[in-house]
Amino acid sequence: MTEFSAQSRFARNIRRSLGALLSVALLASCSSFELNPPSQPPSVADRAQTVDPREIVALVPDVRAATRLRAGAEAEGFDFREEAALAGLNLRLLRFEFPQPLDGAGAIAALERIEPRSTAGVNHAYRLAQTTETSLSRFDYANRLLAWPQDGCPARVKIGMIDTELDIKALGARGAQVVTRSFVDPAAGPEQHGTDVAALLVDPRRLRGVELFSAAVVARSTRGIEEAGVDDILKALDWLASEGVKVVNISLSGPYNKLLDRGIDHATGLGMTLVAAVGNDGASARPRYPAALDNVIAVTAVDANGGVYRNAVRGPHVDIAAPGVDILLPVSGKGRFVTGTSMAVPFVTATIASDPNMDGATTGAILSHLRAAAQDLGSPGPDSTFGAGLLSAPGQC
Repeated sequence: MTEFSAQSRFARNIRRSLGALLSVALLASCSSFELNPPSQPPSVADRAQTVDPREIVALVPDVRAATRLRAGAEAEGFDFREEAALAGLNLRLLRFEFPQPLDGAGAIAALERIEPRSTAGVNHAYRLAQTTETSLSRFDYANRLLAWPQDGCPARVKIGMIDTELDIKALGARGAQVVTRSFVDPAAGPEQHGTDVAALLVDPRRLRGVELFSAAVVARSTRGIEEAGVDDILKALDWLASEGVKVVNISLSGPYNKLLDRGIDHATGLGMTLVAAVGNDGASARPRYPAALDNVIAVTAVDANGGVYRNAVRGPHVDIAAPGVDILLPVSGKGRFVTGTSMAVPFVTATIASDPNMDGATTGAILSHLRAAAQDLGSPGPDSTFGAGLLSAPGQC
């Protein structure tokens, strides 16, 4: 019944591409290297980007050439700084401070004249090509696809989730308040899926100041399957209502159940909005619940190009689409990709929790607002694959 994340072909293709690039680099490193003067005039551009503006470096092929170069350079006023053997490259490196009134170009010309087999150049500085983001951040497309406000938005209401147990340590709540309650034996339940969903809900790049109430209802049943009973789901809804939760993220899917139907009727009557995954059972599967209930917002998953997740359930009950394929999770301090319609739900939940236009609105009014703001995908107009289209982030926080 739960939808568990899996590394998808996109992530595997990235690794294969990187492997191919590495192979090209290794092949290039096998080519022969000749210490010849460059075919183009030596460049000393970007003088400010040097280790020392008065330093010149030369490479020579052997000790004999190094001796000639050092003696000749010192005779012309160069101050010798270092000679180092680069045994792995079959080269020797020499560093000098060049004399006034020479500039970099003049120093290069002088050293290459003294020793014709030398290659000289200013000591350019090569800086780390880093940003304040993680090394995998260029694959973290979800916020960009939704045009989410850059500094995130404050959560205006309490958020609930019905899922598995959480690994609080791995979650790293980052400014969020997380309250957990288990309706199953904690020792019997999984943690990864709930932790992944929670990580998306409390990510400060989307929501700040989150109050998250997490109800664990999934455990290994007597059938040996990780699943949740409708009784525990109803108990969870009851607890969330008692805590004043206004929007609930649900990553469970299963058959229609009239007890669940009635319980959700009561929850929505109390002002609670439920957002649920359409399920990962495939395009030809029957509608899955609670997403297929009229008073629940049903979310499907798309990739970075707006293509639907291949295993997503289709049908007229689909309301909205959100990123859910190859979502990068910063869990446990590492980047990890997850995929599934359950990974798309938190983006819709976060939008509802942060958009002032939806604060205090009924589920029907919220759904109308989401549909009106959505970016159409697929064939024109609402359809059974994407619903109203791609979710739009809050226009204002």
